[in-house]
Amino acid sequence: MLGSQRQKLTEHTGKYLSIGVTEDGAPRRSVWVPWHSTGNAFNMRTPQIYLAPADLTDEALWAELSRFHILGCYIFCPLEDYAFLERLPELQDLNIYKGGALRSLGFLRGMPEWFQLHVEDAVLEDLVDLFPDGPRKGVSSICVCLSGCTVRDISALTREDVRLSELVILMPEGSADKDRWKAVRCGRYTYHEYRVKA
Repeated sequence: MLGSQRQKLTEHTGKYLSIGVTEDGAPRRSVWVPWHSTGNAFNMRTPQIYLAPADLTDEALWAELSRFHILGCYIFCPLEDYAFLERLPELQDLNIYKGGALRSLGFLRGMPEWFQLHVEDAVLEDLVDLFPDGPRKGVSSICVCLSGCTVRDISALTREDVRLSELVILMPEGSADKDRWKAVRCGRYTYHEYRVKA
């Protein structure tokens, strides 16, 4: 962990905290906003403290982080293991970039308060972990963005009792996957195909 981030963590006096993970532990200057709604954008829990991947196995650091309610986690670099997310049961906003090694969203089962999820490049069998116990009562602005993800079965999102505030699907050019996701009930559906650099 960079000294500047260690100092910020030591001096942080609030109850709540959001963390970011970058390859070198250095802070990001900006964060992409996938949501169209201004209200959903304002609800993002962007990072205040940044960690490096090696910090995720530092038990002394986790003891220090346990003083806070961690509401946001933004992972900007590829990781081999996402098990540490099970230590964040109060998470509301989760962003995983470069998640090519991600094969399961099982950690969401232990995060009953999540309402914003952005995942990039994951290969998933299904999405049952998003709503394992059916629709969540009292949460009206659930947002899901899947960027470059391969998902075989999307039926967990097409149930009649599930409704999202926003669904954003970003796929490589030529995917022609737009119609499949139209079955998801949501306030706003956005689908874009992007060109992959050769």
